[in-house]
Amino acid sequence: EFERIRDFLVLHYHATQRDDSPFWRDKAAAPIPDSLSYKMALFRERGMVVKYRDGFFLEPSWLAVYLGQNIMPQGYDPMTDAIDPKDSARLLGELQAAVARTAQAMPSHEAYIARFCDARGAA
Repeated sequence: EFERIRDFLVLHYHATQRDDSPFWRDKAAAPIPDSLSYKMALFRERGMVVKYRDGFFLEPSWLAVYLGQNIMPQGYDPMTDAIDPKDSARLLGELQAAVARTAQAMPSHEAYIARFCDARGAA
């Protein structure tokens, strides 16, 4: 678990696009662990995130850093070719509907602030 946490933290520094000081340039140029190199290559080549059953940083966190640091997949997992396009379309439609229902059920930003934050904006 320590190595996975290390990889997640190093990814932030390695993939940064900041170059406004020697600190950021040095961190971006520093060597990275082989395990992180593998994870980054897998994401770039196939859009896949290495998954663990348990862990401190799960798939959504890794995706947020990859995409937030402009690390974009260049390909996709060839296993997806085995899925019938009609099934993919149906499953994606179901996912889209679930996200829409969840978003609709959420309070607006203003309503959330009014309910959960004090006058200073602190939760």
